[in-house]
Amino acid sequence: MTEEERRYREYLARKKRRAAIRRKRIIRRRIVLGGLLLIIVLIAALITAVVMAVRNNQRKAAETAAKIQAQEEAEQKAAALEEENNTLHFLAVGDNFYHDAILNAGKDENGNWNFDSIYDNVRETIGAADLAVVNQEVPLIENGDNASGYPKFGTPLAGGDALVNAGFDVVTMATNHAYDKGDTGITDALSFWRNSHPEITLLGIHDSAEDQSANRVKIVEKKNFKIAMVNYTCLINEDAQVPEDKAYSVDVFSEETAAADIAAAKEAADYVIVYLHSGVENDNEVDSRTAERVQYLADQGADLVICTHPHVLRKVEMLTRADGGQTLVYYSLGNFVSAQKEVPQLLEGMADITLKKDKDTGAVTVAEYSLVPLVMHYEENQTNCRVYLFSDYTEELAAEHGAHGYSEDEFTMESIGRYFAQFTGK
Repeated sequence: MTEEERRYREYLARKKRRAAIRRKRIIRRRIVLGGLLLIIVLIAALITAVVMAVRNNQRKAAETAAKIQAQEEAEQKAAALEEENNTLHFLAVGDNFYHDAILNAGKDENGNWNFDSIYDNVRETIGAADLAVVNQEVPLIENGDNASGYPKFGTPLAGGDALVNAGFDVVTMATNHAYDKGDTGITDALSFWRNSHPEITLLGIHDSAEDQSANRVKIVEKKNFKIAMVNYTCLINEDAQVPEDKAYSVDVFSEETAAADIAAAKEAADYVIVYLHSGVENDNEVDSRTAERVQYLADQGADLVICTHPHVLRKVEMLTRADGGQTLVYYSLGNFVSAQKEVPQLLEGMADITLKKDKDTGAVTVAEYSLVPLVMHYEENQTNCRVYLFSDYTEELAAEHGAHGYSEDEFTMESIGRYFAQFTGK
């Protein structure tokens, strides 16, 4: 072997060694890079897993939070609904009776009757109540040709429609005028309410002894409340007396009857209301006989007594009764719709009461009560007859009132406000 061959072989050997080293280095690099890549992949996978776990936990936490929020909102809505259903807004107004001027205004040239406009200004207030009550002072009759005002009244059935359209839910009819049109006034009214407006609760009149026995006490169910209602009159006009054989026609007050009715009512209902037609006409002071009757009703367990008949306002008070409880009394709300002429007969009130029912005990209490002032408005010759909330009345309307032509009493916003202040304390 020549030196040149030896050197060449050494060169090739060195080249192989260097190539092997390079291959080893490449392999090591690849192994390192592969390891690094694997580590990166593992780290990425771990990060992805962690991120997904975090997101999953966040999603679960969000879902849990949403469920908790939805449950809380549902519970709040349920509590609010329960509170709403355990709160009852109650309104009552006084005597609704149409004198000749109102009858004339309600009849068009074709002989059709409509009295809706009288109530336009109070319709929204009445309709907003859960229960609204009106005393229909006089009979409703089917034959409009027999309609009449003072002294023996008869109102066309359209007057009843107007009360329904105004938003009333309960109508009382046991009054001193109940038999003004004899048996016809009773049967026409009963037929009208039963057939045309069965949704209305009617109190105070009957067409048989059986009906009186079954329906003298009415139970009205509204929201979570069961309210018992009964209506008595303490007098019937001398020229419109109820025959003895039809004594069932009108619910007349007696202590024995009232005691039995209230006892039955308390068994069947949460709250007992008595509507009592009693008092001395045109006297703002509570007469002793009415005071005695009201105290008797309270001692029997009546929770609320609303009196009608005086045609003027009287005080509102809480009475303490025999069992230590309290009875809210409105001794008179005055008129509601009329065409009477003296100023006190035209300034009237609306009982505004909020009842609350305890969700645990079921006890019903008076949360708030007030007397809302109303004005019966008409203009010259008793035209444009309408009821207004005093809060909506104006000096311009007061100046146009027809009372200026009939009464010497002052009739301005200031004088009206002074009058109402005696009964509202405001």
